[in-house]
Parts: sequence; structure tokens; C-alpha cells
Amino acid sequence: MSRPRLAFTNRWMFGRVMLDEPVCRQFIRCVLGIDVDRIDYLNAEQVLEPAVESRGVRMDVYAREGNRVYDIEMQCAPEPLLGRRFRYYQATLDMTTLAPGKDYDELCESFIVFLCTHDPFDLNLPVYTLERRCSEVPDLSIDCNSHWIALNAQAWDTLPDGVLRDLLHYTQNGSIGASSLVQRIDEIVAKANNDRKWVDKSVLLREHHRGERCPSCPHPGTPGSKKGTGGGTGRGSRAGTRRGARRGSCRGRKRGGGSLQFPGRTPFG
Repeated sequence: MSRPRLAFTNRWMFGRVMLDEPVCRQFIRCVLGIDVDRIDYLNAEQVLEPAVESRGVRMDVYAREGNRVYDIEMQCAPEPLLGRRFRYYQATLDMTTLAPGKDYDELCESFIVFLCTHDPFDLNLPVYTLERRCSEVPDLSIDCNSHWIALNAQAWDTLPDGVLRDLLHYTQNGSIGASSLVQRIDEIVAKANNDRKWVDKSVLLREHHRGERCPSCPHPGTPGSKKGTGGGTGRGSRAGTRRGARRGSCRGRKRGGGSLQFPGRTPFG
């Protein structure tokens, strides 16, 4: 009987890969155009020793660099409520980084990135940048210093050649390409799969949280199709009722250079 192998898109594997600091730095540079010198991981223990009894928000990658915090998530299943997940994760980040009694100007700049294997808004954009703005005066910035980004791996081929295109392509179908970042990611995935104790624990946790985010990840064949079908039907109907409103409120843009740009920052092509 063949042993299960975890792909990059498995949430535990994704977290383990991103614990490689050079990879995480390159990922942030590729996606956000930010050069990071050093990263402090705030959830390394839960990635290396995943536990069923974990409670609250289980962030895939939660890291700090200077006065910035990053939450980077792998999203394998279609999620009709992605906007609310962004909101919930944002609230968690803010409550975690601002101590009681501190002023709001001490809130860290925050970045929440969802790397999605499905198009979250069905507009065929590789990158959706979601910023809070004034409806009456769109150019008015409220300066909340928080940024939400959804990456759509399905639209990898709409990007020009570059690291982001290779990263999304690898996420979608495992194609390695020429990028040194993706090649390094694939090396870490292969090495981690040789850690059978960790893989087996991750597979058991995947079964425990069955259907939560990544139904394509390998797991033992156990009963549960009825529950899965019901959950899928419910999510599908919710998606249909919310899709139109979300299309109107979401603003996405396609990056010609393969990464996002924030003021004063250089993209990594």
C-alpha cells in the first residue's frame, strides 16, 4: 500500500515550506514587492507539531518583520465567504498585535494573503487587491494600514513570465518551471514527505478537519460522503446567492509585472 504524499497545497505542508526563511522572504518579495531582512515566526510550533486540540484561528503562516505582520494562507477549497474570512483574520491579527491600553497608531501594518487554487471571485484575475475605501470619494485613503490580497492560481497563464507566474503555476498543477523559488519549494516538499512521522500526523489531522479547506489533499478512505455532500451543497447555494454582490464590491487588478506594488516598494519579477 502506497504511503500518502502531501502536496504544496496541503495546509501543513505549506506552513512547513514557509518556515524556510529564505523561501518566505522571496515569497513576500514576489507577491508584495517588499524586501524583508529577517522574519520572526509566531506560529512555528503549531506547524512543526500540529495538534488536533488546537483552537481559534489556525494561521498557516503568521510572521512578523519590524512593524509589519504577515498572515499567509493556502486556500484549496472554493470559499464563498472569503471576504468574511479576511475580516475575521484581520480582527485576530489586530487583537494579537495591539496590547491593552496602547494607542491605535501602534497597530502594525498588516498583510493577509490567500493563495487560492480556485478563482475566489470568478473574474479570471491572477491577483485581487482588496482595500477599504470611501464609496463617495474613491481617492480618499482611510489609512488603516491593512492590506488584503487574494491570489488566483487558476489564472497563472494570464501573467507574463516571472516568479509570480511560476509560483501560481506550481500551486495549480505542480509544474516546477525555471524559478529558483519554486525549485526550492519543491525540494522542501520532497524532503518533508520523507519525514513519515510528520506526514502521518498531518494526514490524521487532515482527516480530523475533513472538508475544512483542502478536499484534494490525501487522506485515508473513511465514511463521510453524506456529510461531505451536504456541506458541498450548502456551500454551493451560498456561493450562488452571494456571488453577484461580491463581484460588485470586489476590486481586483491584474499586475503587468507579476507582483503587487505598494508606495515606495519594488516588485520582484
